[in-house]
Amino acid sequence: MYKVYNNQKEFTTNITDFLLKCIPDIRKTQLKIIPYILLGLILAESIVASDIEKKLKGDFTLVQHDSVVKRLRRFFANKLFKPYVFYDAIIKYIIK
Repeated sequence: MYKVYNNQKEFTTNITDFLLKCIPDIRKTQLKIIPYILLGLILAESIVASDIEKKLKGDFTLVQHDSVVKRLRRFFANKLFKPYVFYDAIIKYIIK
């Protein structure tokens, strides 16, 4: 597996721009955390919330470990986030 060599800010900015192109009506709260979740998934090579949190830098290092883990869990438990609609929009954009 290839490692990500770009810095966290550059990666999340690019993913944010990509998501806005794919899903113009994405919620701001989702747009703020999804790029960091994706980066954490890639760097941690894991889907465990605590492993993702350990790999995140920047603003996440100033917050307590448990707070970040709770934030990630709340995001995935949120009924307003519909993963299949999210994935479908990205796939349609890429295929188009």
